[in-house]
Amino acid sequence: MLPGDLLIVGIIIGAILIYNMIKMGQSYAARRRVLKAGKAEAAARRFLESEGYTILAVQERVPIVTKINGKPHKSHIQADLIVQKGNKVFVVDVKTGEVAQKPAAPENRRQLLEYFLVYRPDGVLVLDMDNQKIYRMEFQIKFPSSRGLNPLPYILSFCAGIIVTLLLIKGGTFS
Repeated sequence: MLPGDLLIVGIIIGAILIYNMIKMGQSYAARRRVLKAGKAEAAARRFLESEGYTILAVQERVPIVTKINGKPHKSHIQADLIVQKGNKVFVVDVKTGEVAQKPAAPENRRQLLEYFLVYRPDGVLVLDMDNQKIYRMEFQIKFPSSRGLNPLPYILSFCAGIIVTLLLIKGGTFS
């Protein structure tokens, strides 16, 4: 082997090693996040029960089919918890870290609105487990009116046309 060949083999082996080390690091970080989330959700259940909520469901999945150009794509929406207090039912999103302190941030709001539209609860709770604080989110949605034409003038014109036609057929005059 020539020195240039050894350099190329070394670069390839080094790239493979670096790639595998990065993947291992990502896998380790993902395992830590899942473990932390699991602990936070267990603590969240205990905390919510101590606040008078009844746990109805944990990690409830709702199947969703999205059609793109008529072709169905299956997925799901999964909420951390479904709870009840009194006669009100809430979807709970358990958060930790800085994200938990900003429940109205756009990335959180979109997820919470998705829960609200899919589960149809009385509200959505964001539970900041680091500070044991509950944020109650409610959505009042004013849907835009249809942008179509106002049909009333067309209906009135149609009715007037029928009346004029009937009058002309019946007597031939308007008096």
